[in-house]
Amino acid sequence: MASANGMLARVKDWWHDSAKGAPDDTYGPHPDTQAVHDEREDGVYPLHPDRHEAATCPIVRAEPTTMAEATPVADEIKRQIPVVLNLEGATPDEARRIKDFLGGVTYGLNGYMRKIASRVYVCAPFDMPVEKLILDSSKQGASRYTHDTPGDPAP
Repeated sequence: MASANGMLARVKDWWHDSAKGAPDDTYGPHPDTQAVHDEREDGVYPLHPDRHEAATCPIVRAEPTTMAEATPVADEIKRQIPVVLNLEGATPDEARRIKDFLGGVTYGLNGYMRKIASRVYVCAPFDMPVEKLILDSSKQGASRYTHDTPGDPAP
């Protein structure tokens, strides 16, 4: 019973010290919360962080017409850069070869290759899945995105 009373006394002392306003700076402010609490000179608190994180991931548009031009596109895919691949300028046979080649590169990296229009594809890294926006107004409140899966009919 004496140890319980000693524990209770320590809790009361701690509570009394914190009630006086003695700050507990053992850990300091969390670095992620500091930006949220920074006030601008005009007194406005920013609600959203700067978009510099999103600006560091470009989307590359490529229009190869030969297999020789497809190699630099494969290098971009290997660097985990999302690529919009437009094969409208290539002959049908060459477009199929380029699509198969870049599809193999994307598959080898566990990425996603999705058809978004006639002879236009998106090659995205594994951590950037391509989703389809549902524009059906009758499904209000439901999820507006669906994950494209291999084998889905192309739009």
